[in-house]
Amino acid sequence: MIRMTFQSGLKEKEKQFVAFKQQFGYTYEARIYNLLDFDRFCAANYPGRDTLDRDIVLKWAVIRPTETANGFATRISAVRQFGKYLAMLGEDAYIIPDGFRGGDMPLMPYIFSEATLRQFLGYTDSMERYYQSTVRHLVAPVMFRFMYCCGLRPCEARNLDRADINFENGRVFIRESKHYKERVVYAPDSLMPIILEYMKDIDCIFPDRQPLFIDRNGIRYSYGAQQYLFEHCRDHSGIKWSGTKAPNLYSFRHTFATHRIYRWFKEGKDLGAYLPKLSAYMGHSHYEHTLYYLHFVPDIFSDMTGFDFERFSYLIPEVAYHE
Repeated sequence: MIRMTFQSGLKEKEKQFVAFKQQFGYTYEARIYNLLDFDRFCAANYPGRDTLDRDIVLKWAVIRPTETANGFATRISAVRQFGKYLAMLGEDAYIIPDGFRGGDMPLMPYIFSEATLRQFLGYTDSMERYYQSTVRHLVAPVMFRFMYCCGLRPCEARNLDRADINFENGRVFIRESKHYKERVVYAPDSLMPIILEYMKDIDCIFPDRQPLFIDRNGIRYSYGAQQYLFEHCRDHSGIKWSGTKAPNLYSFRHTFATHRIYRWFKEGKDLGAYLPKLSAYMGHSHYEHTLYYLHFVPDIFSDMTGFDFERFSYLIPEVAYHE
């Protein structure tokens, strides 16, 4: 049994809340850790405060640098339940909205710098033919470049067919993506020669295939195979990271958005006018998903002096849902 040592101004109410839970058969031991953590936060930052105010809760409900989305969700759940308990008793307590979830408010994703992106792609360019696969060394340099250059979700890259690409103008048709939406993106001119060379090489091995990116059996990449290939390239390229902020398949999409916003800023573009275009290009179901990337830019590009983020604060919702 965990020994409860609540110390903040809310300690008596917290003890009563735990007793209330246990009265209905809940041991509540796992959540007590989170409630004790919250109590220490309150004692250190709001000594003597005996109400569950909005400002206390929102400052507590900030995802930590090394915290996973699931860990964040578990941590704030205890305070959400505590708030509901107090409200049930008639107290004026702030309740964390149910939509305020760890999956919607993830920790800051890994964003490739120009150096680490070159490092990753440089390794894919140097890959030799693997004895268990005749195509892995051909697929990796093109698929991951495609994901970065067009800001694609991993599933969107896997689902591409060769017929989805207009090789004359770079028009790419994205079929049945998230929420079964379709959209069109345009690949940069610099990518088209790489794709054409890939098509020529892959046709020598699997001439009748329909999927753009295929595995060693000549069929469309599965999620597991795509993930395995990415992790192989990531680990062998020597990229360093710490904690839970590791490069993953979505890092190309996050990097595309963040780099694009940064370039528009450097070019003096009006972000208020250009961000909706980025939202449509990336296929975001809500504009807030695109605005969320504004949070990442100052942390990644320290030389963005002069950028008035206060000017865009009205664009960023209080609870920024993320896709």
